[in-house]
Amino acid sequence: MHRVSTVWIVVISAGLLGGCGGEKERPSAVIQGVVTLGGQPLGQGSVHFTSPQTGESAYANIGPEGNYSVEFPFVDLGHAYQVAIGKTVVEETDAHALAVNPPPPMTVKIPPKYSERTTSGLSVTIDHGGETQYDIAL
Repeated sequence: MHRVSTVWIVVISAGLLGGCGGEKERPSAVIQGVVTLGGQPLGQGSVHFTSPQTGESAYANIGPEGNYSVEFPFVDLGHAYQVAIGKTVVEETDAHALAVNPPPPMTVKIPPKYSERTTSGLSVTIDHGGETQYDIAL
């Protein structure tokens, strides 16, 4: 009886340990770059990245010079992330402040095809952890 219990403890422990460490195969990464429209920095809006493999997504608002930086705690190495460009994203916690001092309206019209990741034609493959430069020309 004691020997059977010991065997089960070893089997269960091995199974649990085998499940640990999976995130090590998915390092953290940062995708950064500049978004341009007609050769000029976009200056507003947001960039959205989605993994078709896992459905995980992340976004960043575009800065005044067209720059963005998206941080991923875990990335799918070797898989293409689909990209969409949309309006500036407003966090819920900022909603009250925005009601008092609203952001300026979008002054640039982004072509509609870029608003959906499945129609934008934009994608980036992350081959390593760390930083990846991805400039987007619309």
